Amino acid sequence: MKLIFLSSKNYENYENNCGDCVIIDTGEKAMIYDCGCEEHAQKVIEYLEKNKYDKADIILSHNDSDHFNGIKTLIDNNVVRTITTTLLLKHIDNILDEINDKRRTRESIKKQITEYFDNIYTLTGNNLNDSLDESFTLDPCLNFVGPNYDYMLEAISKALKNTESDNIDMETIVNAISVQVEVIIGNHKILLTGDASYEAIEDKIREYDAIQLPHHGKYNQAEQIFEKNDGRENVLYIVSDNTGNSNGGSDELMEKCIGKRIKNTKQEEIIIDEESLNYSRKGCYGCEIFNTK
Repeated sequence: MKLIFLSSKNYENYENNCGDCVIIDTGEKAMIYDCGCEEHAQKVIEYLEKNKYDKADIILSHNDSDHFNGIKTLIDNNVVRTITTTLLLKHIDNILDEINDKRRTRESIKKQITEYFDNIYTLTGNNLNDSLDESFTLDPCLNFVGPNYDYMLEAISKALKNTESDNIDMETIVNAISVQVEVIIGNHKILLTGDASYEAIEDKIREYDAIQLPHHGKYNQAEQIFEKNDGRENVLYIVSDNTGNSNGGSDELMEKCIGKRIKNTKQEEIIIDEESLNYSRKGCYGCEIFNTK
């Protein structure tokens, strides 16, 4: 069982924003959490072929292109079994109740959602699963743990009200409600966050041995996570920063967070398995992954 966080470091178009892509390999099947560019998709296809997987299950954290753009390549190459993401059209009635505006109709809300989450709704016709469906299970080693349903309703209703901002908790609403995934490796739990807001994950941070820092290592979220995890020195933080020369990324994080246990895809592809999680600061196993810049 392992997770592989792809790195764009050696891609020809390294300066572009390639976004996130995580391969989850159980030893029996492959799942892909986000796929932000065609180069990531080609790496996934090569991995599946090499490891004799015919298809993979895709988990899309949210609508942004740097998490989505490689998925079409995977579909076109017939390697996608299912796609799981937040299917908001299944929750229109609850969203309408949350908006609480008699002038709004189901059809007007449906139109807004399909425009606001345009990438997701181009996937119609594929085998789609709703990450908010509590009865749905993709694999015994994987759980969908966020966003909280009430938080999602609050965020979406704010986005769809024409008079309000499309930001919540210092993130765009699309980012804030990213699908959060818990992956279990042995006795360890890893949290994948996409571009989630800090508030969307705050209640569960101390439950995890490894955490993907949200939004490619954005410093303000990371700082709050470190503070919440105060006293838990062995937590591994994973940064999926393939943002190239865009204005996103982890540069500020890596400058300021000296001594934290951080791995960053800016440096190399990251493999997380049970051995890498069985860490003891006293024994200094894995000291090479401390941020000592």
